[in-house]
Amino acid sequence: MTRIETACYSLLASAFILAGFLLVQVSAMPNTAEAAMVISRNDFTLLTAKTRDSEESLFVINNATDRLLIYKLNLARKRIELSGGADLTEVFGTGGGGDGGRGRR
Repeated sequence: MTRIETACYSLLASAFILAGFLLVQVSAMPNTAEAAMVISRNDFTLLTAKTRDSEESLFVINNATDRLLIYKLNLARKRIELSGGADLTEVFGTGGGGDGGRGRR
C-alpha cells in the first residue's frame, strides 16, 4: 500500500467519524419554536407555539385592533382553521397597545 492510498483511507475514515459526530449532535438538538421565530411587521405579530403534544398553533396579533387570533392546522382537510381568538383590551385591561399607557389612539 502506498502513502497516497494510506492517506486517502485515513481521510475517508476521519470523514465517516466526523459525520457520525455531526449526526449525534443534530439528533440531540431540541425541535421547538424559539422566540427568535416571532415575526413582527407593521401592525401584525405572528408566532407559533406548541399547544398539544403533537400540535402547534399560529398566533396572530393585530396591534391596530388589539385582537388575538389563533389558527391550527387541520391535516385531514389540508387547511388552516381559526380555532380561537380574544380581544386583548378585555383580557389585559383598557390597553394602550403596549406603549406603556401613553395612548397611541
